Amino acid sequence: MKTKNTLFSAALIGMLISGSAFTSNAQTAIATADKTESTNNKLNVLQVKPMQFRVSYNNAQANTVIVRILDTDKNVLFSENKRAEASYVKYFDLSTLLDGTYTFEITDGKEKSSQTFDILTKTSRVVSSIN
Repeated sequence: MKTKNTLFSAALIGMLISGSAFTSNAQTAIATADKTESTNNKLNVLQVKPMQFRVSYNNAQANTVIVRILDTDKNVLFSENKRAEASYVKYFDLSTLLDGTYTFEITDGKEKSSQTFDILTKTSRVVSSIN
């Protein structure tokens, strides 16, 4: 009887440990930026932290640039007109976006530069069996 209780306790502890391993590896978001910059290489998108990006645009020709973030259906998620004497730099926190493909787009007078990036959610699960 004592051996059965010991085996039952060991099995219960094993299930609790495997359950805590499952919850500790829940979800982490990963964003990857494609290297599909425009041919003029003025637009630079750099991921500085998970889901946080530094967008810079150099050698602006116009006094004002239009900055937009678009989804795959070309819906505008963010837009601003910003005065840019020589360059534009802004940090974006995109942690609220769902999984998908998005595009940073900057219009400088008649010139348009864009860079596409993906947001993917990575899920890790641990499965254990007790016989």
